[in-house]
Amino acid sequence: MTEFTLGGYRLLVDVEATRAYYAAHNEPWITCECDGCRNFAQAVKDLPQAVKDFFDALGLDPEKPGELMYYQGTEKDLSGGGWYHLVGTVLQGSSRPGDYEVFPAGWHELAEGFSVGFKNECDLLPEDFPRPCCQMEFNHVMPWVLAEANPYIYE
Repeated sequence: MTEFTLGGYRLLVDVEATRAYYAAHNEPWITCECDGCRNFAQAVKDLPQAVKDFFDALGLDPEKPGELMYYQGTEKDLSGGGWYHLVGTVLQGSSRPGDYEVFPAGWHELAEGFSVGFKNECDLLPEDFPRPCCQMEFNHVMPWVLAEANPYIYE
């Protein structure tokens, strides 16, 4: 296990077990055909280097999120979020059962338009995911890269 400190978070992550899990699951992870997911699947390949390095340090594959969601966009970008699962635990910064705040340590910005927060409770965790586990949630603003117009523009 490797300890990471990131803003108000302290994590204990089994980087090799996390990396091995994602490497062993070669099936497509983004199976939704909505415009937001199709855009994410393309745009995630060009993340800022700081974000790519962070994912690599944790053993995560950015092309294999546990969940994705979208908020609002412009002609050129789309904001959204989602999460990834890690083998490990949040030592400091996670909420506890009954807490009002989900991320008491707040969001940590990795690069402009990409922030992360961590919690020990995992949503939609695959049954075969190693334990202990924690969840890295993220918010992003990514470029709109599809040829068709962004349908997430709300006036």
